[in-house]
Amino acid sequence: MRPRFHIVKRAHYRVWIWFLLLLVARYLFFANAQFWEEFTWWINIGIRKNIDQGALKQSLTEYMQSVWYPKPKVLIENIAWWETIIKVNTRIETDQKVAELSKSIQSLLVQKWYIWSTSDISSQSIIWPSVWDFMEKSARNAIIVWLILMAVYMLISFSAIRTVISPSILAVITILTMIFDISIPAWAYWLWMMISPTVQIDTVFIIAILTTMWYSINDTIVIFDRIRENLQTKWWTKDIVYGKIFEDSLWQTMRRSFGIVWATLLVVLAMFFFGSWIIKHFAFTIWIWVLAGSYSSIFISAPLAYLMMWRYKKEKAKL
Repeated sequence: MRPRFHIVKRAHYRVWIWFLLLLVARYLFFANAQFWEEFTWWINIGIRKNIDQGALKQSLTEYMQSVWYPKPKVLIENIAWWETIIKVNTRIETDQKVAELSKSIQSLLVQKWYIWSTSDISSQSIIWPSVWDFMEKSARNAIIVWLILMAVYMLISFSAIRTVISPSILAVITILTMIFDISIPAWAYWLWMMISPTVQIDTVFIIAILTTMWYSINDTIVIFDRIRENLQTKWWTKDIVYGKIFEDSLWQTMRRSFGIVWATLLVVLAMFFFGSWIIKHFAFTIWIWVLAGSYSSIFISAPLAYLMMWRYKKEKAKL
């Protein structure tokens, strides 16, 4: 494919914009994310009585603030004329405090005459902090091990060009582009949560993000592998211009990259428009990733690797 514009030339502008987008996307997501019950600390209480939602919510909120829970989330739902569901969410550090808070809420319901006695409580469930801690540690450990194995693979696979560029640099760039590729879908998901309060961070979103991580690294490594092949065949040439090798490698993989993008988009769009709400959430995240991932793999990863070779100023006039 004959290049119509230069990707490597003036790449530092795109790298800075990419870095700023990465910071903004991560801040907006983590500052405003709404997590599903399984990822937070919830106390669910079912009552055999239809209770006024406004009064009960105000009483529970004021009580929790008085016992040093400054930002409680209280949800009241009348699921039938004979039953009310109370959901309380706040930041609690230990399982013991969750149990204590649950008992104090039951006592409050009796004291405020919302129920006659605790026998009016039809159900109770608690999502303990330890559950989320276990899930968080397990996911973090799995990702760390996976990244270490990926870095080891790149150190071995790209050892043949270590005299030109260190394989460790390529591994770091691959991880950075992967972080960008998952941050942009997370930011778009945050926008969706702003529009629809029912959209929350759940296991489907986590699965979609893990899927994008694998695809992101795979696409970047394919481009780096083509650069490695071209470097191995041309680095003995006199007056070699490494910027042109990077540029040619990008255009040689361009058709494959866009082919995968369009093929994936067609499938994901069909899932989004014709799937259930769970499939829609998954497809939405993958769809945004396809756009962000293709951009970072083509316009960020290889140009950033070239900039880190510190040859741009020497070869600028030859590009």
